[in-house]
Amino acid sequence: LPPTSTTKEGIPIKIPSATKVAFSFAAAMYVDVGYGVFLLPILLWRGMMMGTQSKSQTTTIRRGQHRDWKMVVLLFLFYFGGMHYFASMLVGGSTGTYGKVMIQTMLPNLAFVQQDGSGSVPGPSMGLHWYMFVQVFDRFRPYFTVFVSGISMMFAIPLAIRLYRYPSVLAATFQLLASIFQPTTTVHTLTLALHLTVLNPRTIVRMRDPSLISFFALPVPILLFVTFHRMWLVTGNGNPNYIYFQCFAYGMFVTIISMEFVTATVKRDKVRRMMEKGSVKKILDEMKEKEEADDEDKEVTENGTEEVGAVVDKVDDQNGDTTEEAGEDDNGDDGEESAEDAGSVSDDVEDGAPEPVVVFV
Repeated sequence: LPPTSTTKEGIPIKIPSATKVAFSFAAAMYVDVGYGVFLLPILLWRGMMMGTQSKSQTTTIRRGQHRDWKMVVLLFLFYFGGMHYFASMLVGGSTGTYGKVMIQTMLPNLAFVQQDGSGSVPGPSMGLHWYMFVQVFDRFRPYFTVFVSGISMMFAIPLAIRLYRYPSVLAATFQLLASIFQPTTTVHTLTLALHLTVLNPRTIVRMRDPSLISFFALPVPILLFVTFHRMWLVTGNGNPNYIYFQCFAYGMFVTIISMEFVTATVKRDKVRRMMEKGSVKKILDEMKEKEEADDEDKEVTENGTEEVGAVVDKVDDQNGDTTEEAGEDDNGDDGEESAEDAGSVSDDVEDGAPEPVVVFV
């Protein structure tokens, strides 16, 4: 495809056509139904909510987007239905048979349920569903399955309302939530989420230190999970509690990263809104005026200090001259008086002072 748009830096970019987007999304959702949450970011990316925005907002978002989201939806339904139709033909064309195949292959990715009538459920994964499913009573399993499997869906609409301007951020956030709440989550789920977060560098630079600490701490529970999994299910030297705590630590670290990512995006959106309203420019002008006023005050203070110093020096010089004159007068008078006293004493000695007497023994 030829370049269809440019970035802010003037770099040409290629935007996939509606056909390519719809086919790629249909193939991904055919493999894992959980990827259906990406439909909302894709439609936002293709301009679904442009009509509800102001003119200034539309100009900032139109870069790198097409307004063909309706065509994407129609093509997606066509490709997705065609893939399932041909898949059903490969298993014999029977609706019942194909339904059983779908239950065994797709349902475990949506809910932690038993795959057949034997009562067996998927084994331990990096999530916490397997542990809770083992501990819960049988009569509460349907409630637990529906409630826990729908937790990640509860965040979709609020996040879309708040961050509809950032489709790539929504895609990364949904994948991070899937790596926490998906029934059979794996490290591959988190790897895809981290790759999607890298597509938003302006959000990453606003993330704080806890996210960095959590990222570098993730290998610890992952490696211990592998070790304890073998100890429990292969050698028989461990128990499920060992794995549970590693899954809990893994979920905690991913949750911290997800919260920091969303928080940083909200900060980014706040700055963008302030730029659109002119608040940032107004703040910068006020800061510039304040700096100029501070500089003027500093100059006035320095000039005043110099003037005061000159006056003080002048007064000190005058006081010094006066002190020297007074000292000379005092020294002259004192010298004359001392000389007169010395002369009178010598006269007294010459006139009447007795001579010293020497006694020999």
